[in-house]
Amino acid sequence: MKKVKSLQGVFYVCILLAAVVALFYWYTVQNSKRMEERNKNYAADSARLKAVQIDNELKNALDLVNTYAYFVGESLTDPVVTDEMLTEMEANSQFDALLFTTADGVDHISDGRTSDVSDRDFYRNGIDGYSDISIIFDPHFFDETMAGFYSPVYFKGEIAGILRGAYLAEEYLKDMLATTYFGEQADVFLCTPDGRVIASSDDETYEGNVLEILAGSGVIDRGTAKKAGEIFRDGGEGAFICAPGSQKDNICVRYLPENDFVLVQTFPESVTQRMIQDENVVGIRLEVMLVILFAIYIAALLIQAGRERKRLEEENREMGYIISGVNVLFPRFALVDLETDTYRYLAGTRSENKDLPVSGRYEELVETLCSMMPDEDERRELEGQISRESVVDALQRHGDMRFENHIIRDGYSQWEHMNVVCLEKKDGRPVKALLTRQNITEVKEKELRIQAKISLANSTGSQLPPMRSVPLNSISQRIWWSRISCAP
Repeated sequence: MKKVKSLQGVFYVCILLAAVVALFYWYTVQNSKRMEERNKNYAADSARLKAVQIDNELKNALDLVNTYAYFVGESLTDPVVTDEMLTEMEANSQFDALLFTTADGVDHISDGRTSDVSDRDFYRNGIDGYSDISIIFDPHFFDETMAGFYSPVYFKGEIAGILRGAYLAEEYLKDMLATTYFGEQADVFLCTPDGRVIASSDDETYEGNVLEILAGSGVIDRGTAKKAGEIFRDGGEGAFICAPGSQKDNICVRYLPENDFVLVQTFPESVTQRMIQDENVVGIRLEVMLVILFAIYIAALLIQAGRERKRLEEENREMGYIISGVNVLFPRFALVDLETDTYRYLAGTRSENKDLPVSGRYEELVETLCSMMPDEDERRELEGQISRESVVDALQRHGDMRFENHIIRDGYSQWEHMNVVCLEKKDGRPVKALLTRQNITEVKEKELRIQAKISLANSTGSQLPPMRSVPLNSISQRIWWSRISCAP
């Protein structure tokens, strides 16, 4: 039995440990999801601010070109901007180059080189009087992608040409695109609506669609690339968590508020993992502290349980002594439920009548007890006295009921003492009672012999030898339970 209890204890400990592991796993999963979602929202906010910043920078550059074009037009005496004028303006300008395109589509740079740009969008739009930004991937005068800001130059109310301020896009935009998260560099790209990279934060050159490049190199997964592609196609903004195994944690894609360019920003996966690890370490520490506290609590419970077990063992031992002694006097106990009109023998005892079950209807017990009495009148009298209604009525007024009966058991004439004790009351009405029986044949026969001698002496008038007086009440107190109060 001890081995079984020990195995049960081990089993319960294993169940507890499994529950702790499962809870920690659940915590880490939820923590990872929460951290990924939080970083996604954080990255989306950062991309939004970055897009506004880039928009403002582009707007400032365009406003500067518009200012240059206005003053150039005001200073012209002929509808021509010479190379010397371009050189002088470049010296005091923040642009990498200043170019002038004549009305017939010939582009001029400060070093005297020229080129036909009549097929360029900026030329057609500028001649029509528009100012805007133009990204040129194949410039005639430079080997790098150029970000051009153009504005028409007016001479006497007519467009004499187009002034263009140009930046080397990668150098110009690199610093604007640079973004870090908690010390980790993020990859940021400024792209055209068809996905072509204008510039990136890492100063690398990319050929082709940026999403295809990122998905092909494992930076993001194909599913995320497809979702991000919808932003390129439909406009707006979106932030997406990459699938496990990707090199980046999330990607944000959004159009600039004021320009037809797309900002693509990825969030370093290492940042999220470091955050998750930090959070998990805190969780582990908390869990260890809880386990320690739990262990201390269990130890305290075990100590308390040990003390309680010793106390209960001592009480059980004392109670065993009492029960053993009582069993000598009362070999049979029957609990009577007066509410349900049932009985049940206790402590492994049962009736001498093997046909009477250990538990059953109280009427059957009464019938069996009365059937052992040879005198029919006494039998009927006892049936009435120990009927359920009579017991309830008597125990309502007294703590117990006592009967002395002459019975026939196993063919022998015997005397029996029966006691019915109230155990429990409900609303003042007895509901539980204990019925005990005790064989008092020897004592009763001795009492009858004494009474017979006294009667004989009284009838003959003879003197009996002196006898020690034994009060019957004293004898009765030795063999009967004293009257007790009913338990509430």
